[in-house]
Amino acid sequence: MTYVASRGPALFLALTISAVVALTPSGIGAQDRGSREIGTPVSEKEGDTPIGRYVFAGIGIDNYGAPWEPLENAVNDVDSVRSVFVEEFGFESPDEWVLHDEDASKGGIEAMIDDLANNLERDDALVFFYAGHGDARDLEFEGEVVGSAGYIVPASVKSPLAESPRQYIRINDLLEWLSELPSRHVFVILDSCHSGLALGGLKTRGAMTQQARTLMGRQSRRVLTSAQGDEKAADGGERFAGNSLFTGWLIEGLRRAARGAQDSSNDADPDENGLITASEIHTFVSGVVGAASESRQTPDFGAFSYDDRGELVLVLEGDDYQEAYETAVGAYDDLKDDVFDEAFATAIDLDPDRMESAYLRYLQVEFDDFLERGTDVERLTRRVAALRDLNAYADAGAEIPIGGLTMALAKATRQCRKAGCDLEGDN
Repeated sequence: MTYVASRGPALFLALTISAVVALTPSGIGAQDRGSREIGTPVSEKEGDTPIGRYVFAGIGIDNYGAPWEPLENAVNDVDSVRSVFVEEFGFESPDEWVLHDEDASKGGIEAMIDDLANNLERDDALVFFYAGHGDARDLEFEGEVVGSAGYIVPASVKSPLAESPRQYIRINDLLEWLSELPSRHVFVILDSCHSGLALGGLKTRGAMTQQARTLMGRQSRRVLTSAQGDEKAADGGERFAGNSLFTGWLIEGLRRAARGAQDSSNDADPDENGLITASEIHTFVSGVVGAASESRQTPDFGAFSYDDRGELVLVLEGDDYQEAYETAVGAYDDLKDDVFDEAFATAIDLDPDRMESAYLRYLQVEFDDFLERGTDVERLTRRVAALRDLNAYADAGAEIPIGGLTMALAKATRQCRKAGCDLEGDN
């Protein structure tokens, strides 16, 4: 693991998928210048939310010259995060909006942002990612330190910050330029030493509490940082080869959510509602990065503009199995045997080996008993098989949706043997 102990706030900026309230970087200082179709936009699903394109842009710089040392993972970080949004969430990402190494000079970065300003439209949503060195300096007033200013380090820098600050790009300048883009949603992530300087002391807002379509229709500007203002961030880590600790967890959490991972504690959709918000990304990444054994950093979250009342919500593609399972359970509760049978068949065909499938087999027997479908021996045999499967899942630590499982299995086994069932495992 490599910590950026000597490089100051090495920043990783990413305007990612869900932008909520924004944060004005007050206290940073005065201004120097004026795929796989998982992430279907809500507008396509609901028909009344004004979201146009989902766009990814980014910067990654490994090849620095003096006075800065080269990095190892910045270019791979931007390419990896780009792949997640393109492949898993269907984002657009033109090559001219992803800068590597020498292309990411100060002039190149400013030109790319100007190009974004000229080509993004009002209803677009932007993800912008920066990975590279950063620096910071104290701000003084009448001889006293009154704050700190954070900077990103373009590839064209030739002198230390103290000697030539205009070679650098101040963080709050960058955020101001991005906040003025015409896109409806902009979400910034800073993975860096001291990247919390971008937050400027404003408070974060909690998870989304209003309807997704209402929030998506309002402008948003948010920033997620990989570290607090006084912390250093890892350029690499033991768990993720080729990515920083923060970026590695960001990628893993998003991929797991996009692909419907069953352990929701390890993805960015913990409430499993099929929506990913910036707040949820922060909650996930903050938890796993802060708890990592090699971690010395704590992600933070906030807004970079007061003109922010909405949230960009990424809608995950529906889970066909989960939909069939929930339909079957609802049909069982409503005694709709034809609906249950169809949904049951769909779920079993999609994945016969899940705990939920064993539970559906148990419900099928209950339904058949109620409707007196099949013989007693057939139903008892299938009941014992379903209960045995559920018991095996319970022994493995799974939460089973019926109570008294052990007693129910024992009772069904006795009844089955008494009725003359041929149970596997019986002598």
